[in-house]
Amino acid sequence: MISSFTLIDYLAFALWILISFLLSYLIVKKFGFFGGKTLIQKTLTIGLISGHLIYLLWKKLWLFIISMF
Repeated sequence: MISSFTLIDYLAFALWILISFLLSYLIVKKFGFFGGKTLIQKTLTIGLISGHLIYLLWKKLWLFIISMF
């Protein structure tokens, strides 16, 4: 079993950071959701990135559990 991250995982995370910036800009600035404030845009970006980090931690834990069998 593979119990470590691959280059694809790291590339996906890097792309997700860029997508998070783009999504938060589009949602907050272009469409004016959540009042269109810069603080809201930053908060949304941080939330999207931290959500993906939690996913990566869960994946690492799951790979660790699977490798024990």
